[in-house]
Amino acid sequence: MNRHTLFTNVQEYYQNLVAELATAQHDISMTFLAFVKGKWADEISQVLTTKAANGVRVRLMVDELGEAFDDARCAIQNISLINHLRSHGVQVDIYRPASPLGINNRLHCKIVAIDNRTVYLGGSNIGDYYTTWSDSNLRVDGELGTIFHNIYDFLHSFSHDGNNAFRLFNVSNLQAGTDRLWLTVPRHQYHIREALMNLINSADKSIHIRTWYFLPDDEMLNALCAQAKKGVQVNVLLSHETRVRLVDFANHIHVHKLVNAGGNVYRYAGKYMHSKAAWNNHDDVLFGSANLDAHSMKGNFESCLQINASSLTWELRHHFNIDLASSIQQTPHSYLHRSFADKALSHTCNLASDWL
Repeated sequence: MNRHTLFTNVQEYYQNLVAELATAQHDISMTFLAFVKGKWADEISQVLTTKAANGVRVRLMVDELGEAFDDARCAIQNISLINHLRSHGVQVDIYRPASPLGINNRLHCKIVAIDNRTVYLGGSNIGDYYTTWSDSNLRVDGELGTIFHNIYDFLHSFSHDGNNAFRLFNVSNLQAGTDRLWLTVPRHQYHIREALMNLINSADKSIHIRTWYFLPDDEMLNALCAQAKKGVQVNVLLSHETRVRLVDFANHIHVHKLVNAGGNVYRYAGKYMHSKAAWNNHDDVLFGSANLDAHSMKGNFESCLQINASSLTWELRHHFNIDLASSIQQTPHSYLHRSFADKALSHTCNLASDWL
């Protein structure tokens, strides 16, 4: 059985990651939207260059736009950091979508694979500011094989400088020990969305969802509403504010439909809430990089593990309940009492929700 360690504190996740990277013997493969200059990027870089000097194959892939704009203040410093890593034996690949993909098809996976035994995945990129956010990441230990190192090659094959031959890697049946890995591959497959729909529809008592963005498509929103109307307890925790304010206005419409159907939706107001996880009463968990929006379900490269573990669902539910104390529950009454201007802006933004 795989062993799962949940981190709900980003600094503790980074500390654990640094310590485990130092134990690598053969391979380190890392993919992030952004690897941003700062205390934690420097600490991780020090470990990576040391391991590379000792003969470990060390690879890091970052998204070109994410590296430049996740924290635009560090864009120039990030270039210097990448050059430093390369000069010390680390293979750094910059993901830029190759034709026929478009500029919106970004690398959003957050994966760290260490040898064939340990992987980290979740919501956090590498950047000091993530330590001020509420986020969740997962460590998985087990006999994982080379699957996550192969995924690095597969993802890189869709970049402008990637090897197309690796696109032939079969990603339809990715078993990682006792867990299953699902991907979103733009224009090819939408397995994360399918897995999430199955998780929702198979619930008969409860569903919990944590997400940064909550902009489900009509089919998924209708499925959540149908479950709520049947008496299934549907609980959604989303970030009241994100970095894209248009999303924050647009999602009021989706939420209003769900709460009118009997769902419970909470808007986390403590700070940014960047977690991405879903689980149901059968202990089915979907955990990884995907938000509940069109970009994650169809447009970006995303990765999520499907896990069945009662201990993990208990821990996820425990932290979900803790965060309700920092949340505002949206109700039919609270929506109707918003100002006319706010409601008009929500409707306008909602029309563009597929592109936000």
